[in-house]
Amino acid sequence: MTSNYDLMKLISDPKIEAILYSVKSKDKTVKEIAAELNDKPSRLYYPIQKLLTTELIKISEEKQIGNLIEKYYTSRHLFNEEEVMKLEGEMAIKNAASLLTHALWTFNKGLNLLKSDLEKTEFNKDQDYSRAMYGEMTVSLTNSEWVKVNEEIRKLIRSRSKEDLSETKEYTFSLLTYENDQESH
Repeated sequence: MTSNYDLMKLISDPKIEAILYSVKSKDKTVKEIAAELNDKPSRLYYPIQKLLTTELIKISEEKQIGNLIEKYYTSRHLFNEEEVMKLEGEMAIKNAASLLTHALWTFNKGLNLLKSDLEKTEFNKDQDYSRAMYGEMTVSLTNSEWVKVNEEIRKLIRSRSKEDLSETKEYTFSLLTYENDQESH
């Protein structure tokens, strides 16, 4: 079993992140991933094995090509909208490892962008564009109010219209809300 620390170390590696995004939408072989990342296939076998071990990628298909078996890899399961949007109760328990892995990976990506933006701003005072935002707010709510607020936030994000698609960019919203009073349980 992989520890949270080992998992965070793994997903903070830019090569690992590039592999995960490479196979997000289209299943690919090691050769195809290497070509896209401008790398040698031999340099990807170890990271791909680590990704398979942690289930961050999966083998989607195997094809017999002569005497060789060509494997196709995917990370599509990490981007399943149903899991990202709302995974609770028994479904969350059954998929705890995938859910926690995905959450750590997503938060890490956003934190890396924020860190990069802050470091650039430190050296370039005129920079006014950020690729990541962080905000925190604490409020007193009943449990049912808390659930409703989370649902309203997701509903608001889904309802945004895209009038001028040429001006849009894809943004990821990772919403983690939690109870502050840890001693009540």
